[in-house]
Amino acid sequence: MDIDMTDDSCAIVDIIAYFPNTEKCGANKQLANLYMCREDLTGDTLYVFADCDSEKSIPFDRGVCIMRSDIKSEVPKEIVVSIPDNFIIPNGAKYVFSNLFWLVD
Repeated sequence: MDIDMTDDSCAIVDIIAYFPNTEKCGANKQLANLYMCREDLTGDTLYVFADCDSEKSIPFDRGVCIMRSDIKSEVPKEIVVSIPDNFIIPNGAKYVFSNLFWLVD
């Protein structure tokens, strides 16, 4: 998937919603945390499936970075996320398998 980059290495997004995985990480399933984000340059909604990490905290939700080098080119066939029953990712939505990085000045 192509996403607009502010430079060669980083796409800036703001986190709209965060759905941490409620299952224990490391089980036999492919688990992920889900971030619903807005791309800074385009305003597009982007769904980010990040590695399951129950200890990861969100220090802030604006100006978060997706590193181009961290985007996974091989994606799992099936992934488990913890979302509300009424939450739907629309057909044709932009998504990426990557971790998010918080850049501190």
